[in-house]
Amino acid sequence: MKKYYFAYEDRYKQVHNEGLLWFSDKPTPELLEWVEFNCISTGSDICEIGCGERRDALYLSRKGFNITAVDASESAIIKCKEIAAKKDLKVNWIVADALFLDRYLKKKYKWVYSIATLHMLVNDEDRHMFLDSIYKILEPGGKALLVSMRNGVGERKTDINIAFELQERNHMATGKEVLVAGTSYRSINWASHKKEIEKAGFIIEKAISTENDEYGNCMTVYLIKK
Repeated sequence: MKKYYFAYEDRYKQVHNEGLLWFSDKPTPELLEWVEFNCISTGSDICEIGCGERRDALYLSRKGFNITAVDASESAIIKCKEIAAKKDLKVNWIVADALFLDRYLKKKYKWVYSIATLHMLVNDEDRHMFLDSIYKILEPGGKALLVSMRNGVGERKTDINIAFELQERNHMATGKEVLVAGTSYRSINWASHKKEIEKAGFIIEKAISTENDEYGNCMTVYLIKK
């Protein structure tokens, strides 16, 4: 796995040591709209890439979907398992490198989604590998949802060499100041985003700017595998 992925591992460890969760348990509205748009029936197999601390995966499991949830952070997956056990919900949790998903997942999926993961990948090569990795685990004609932070206007990226530097951040739910790893980030404009998606072989079914409480402005894209 890429070294700077593990800034997120550090962040989860730091927050969990404070007895907190970094993210809320409110499901991502863009995901709910995608599920409704595609009329995905309960009992369907859905794969989440970058599940974080369980929010969307457990919501969908509770609604009757069969969920496989992947994250590069072992600490995040451990926390997911703890929370799922308390709620008596079943999810197939997997620690995996999102750039090589086909090495960890032994089947292909009709439905795959990834919320707020792509924007952590700074280098063009990593972003292409991530999109290609999702393409490989989809069935022919399968569909994917990508939600990335920012509004698609302008471009900015952080220095991956300082991803581990600590910074003070306000915890969203409590307002408490916590010292956590800064992590990596890249925003990209709509033209570049569409180009990288099409380069990976996807058909863009829908591309819209959205907004939610967790991430603010987002670029939301519905994809189809050719």
